Amino acid sequence: MNDPSPANESQEALRQRWLDHAAAAFDLMFDPRCQDQLVTFDQREQRAVELSRDLTAWLLQQHLDTDSAIRPEESSPILCPQCGRPGRRVTGPGEPLPKRRLTSLAGEVALSREKWR
Repeated sequence: MNDPSPANESQEALRQRWLDHAAAAFDLMFDPRCQDQLVTFDQREQRAVELSRDLTAWLLQQHLDTDSAIRPEESSPILCPQCGRPGRRVTGPGEPLPKRRLTSLAGEVALSREKWR
């Protein structure tokens, strides 16, 4: 259920994609064809936890994808979080953004952003 977010998507369009995603999770929980797999409390809880983790990872991924620090403007240098001095951009203007996989409490997400030193 994870789909990439366009970089310049409006907040209202993102909200609609969230509602669609949440509706799909609801449908998976209450699909009449799957109710025979959700008989015990443990089965129901497991399904609800899986769906909520997917929704959490989706929200986190969308928030990461819309972060303004992904590729900041030349006029606003990134400051070092340890010493406070301006950093030096390592990723070139035309280069693809470095991507890394992070394991969050909800599962894996992808972080793509410029590198600075």
